[in-house]
Amino acid sequence: MKKEFSTKEKVLNILKQNANTYISGQEIADTLFLTRAGIWKAIKNLRENGYTIESVTNKGYRLVCDYDGINADFIRKSISENLSLKLYSYEEVSSTNDIAREHAAEESDLLIIANSQTNGRGRKGRVFFSPKDTGLYFSLLIHPELPFSKATYITCIAAESMVLSVYDTLGIEVSVKWVNDIFYGDKKIAGILTETFGSLEEEFPEYIVVGVGINIYPFSEELPSDIKKRAGFLVKNGGNTDNLKNLLCINFIKHFYRFLSEIDRKTFLEGYRKHSNLIGKYVQIKSDKNPSKKEYALVTGIDDECRLLVTYDDKKSAALIGKEVSVVKY
Repeated sequence: MKKEFSTKEKVLNILKQNANTYISGQEIADTLFLTRAGIWKAIKNLRENGYTIESVTNKGYRLVCDYDGINADFIRKSISENLSLKLYSYEEVSSTNDIAREHAAEESDLLIIANSQTNGRGRKGRVFFSPKDTGLYFSLLIHPELPFSKATYITCIAAESMVLSVYDTLGIEVSVKWVNDIFYGDKKIAGILTETFGSLEEEFPEYIVVGVGINIYPFSEELPSDIKKRAGFLVKNGGNTDNLKNLLCINFIKHFYRFLSEIDRKTFLEGYRKHSNLIGKYVQIKSDKNPSKKEYALVTGIDDECRLLVTYDDKKSAALIGKEVSVVKY
């Protein structure tokens, strides 16, 4: 069955065909056999949906496609209906997690989003390369009533939310390398850093910051050699970039807060297991006390506490938490 396009979709298609150049409202109206008022209504609707459309008297309308930018107003409007979430948007920050902590005194949950980071970081102090325009970098500061021992749940919720967000937005299937890395094929395209703050004398943390960095486009600058070998990206040059960063962020937040509201039932866990790229793999496990020591095991599953279940070469079984593992290449 042939799809019937709405007026908004028809106007958008014409703007795309003339991307970055002006086309008059009258010309669009004549092409679509519509009134100028109908064209203006469609333009207004597209802007509300996150598209950047410039208008100049005597020149017309122009769809701006310089790069996939962050539209804070669009994100705010899309998530504000059901969430009390305060949003701060920046062109560049040291680290979105650091900025979130600077606003920690505020009572509401926070979303900090940036176009680049100068000091992005991952677990164990590693650098997360965050150049301008190529990725999406954001942090959520939340106040869940969750014991310190269960903070791992939050990382897993974030990972599963990112997997679903990528699929919802692009139709691309990605996977999770326990506990916090997202892979597209054999390349890492996203990482999650969860930081918990508060006194251990209390039952619950004061707040938790969840930082997310995702590589969307190819890097325009040379990568450090150690990153170049393992870093990937979601979209090739010339791929569909319409409103991509904003939609990825919005879809992530919707999934994240749904899972967070259902955390007692652990509704995130089935999908997290399903999207694991380690189950059934033979892995090397790093020792915390002796980094040079090498241990090997078969990954058999992920338990209800988000621990990685393994069977060592000597047939002993264990449930790992906070360990680093890597797939053994034959």
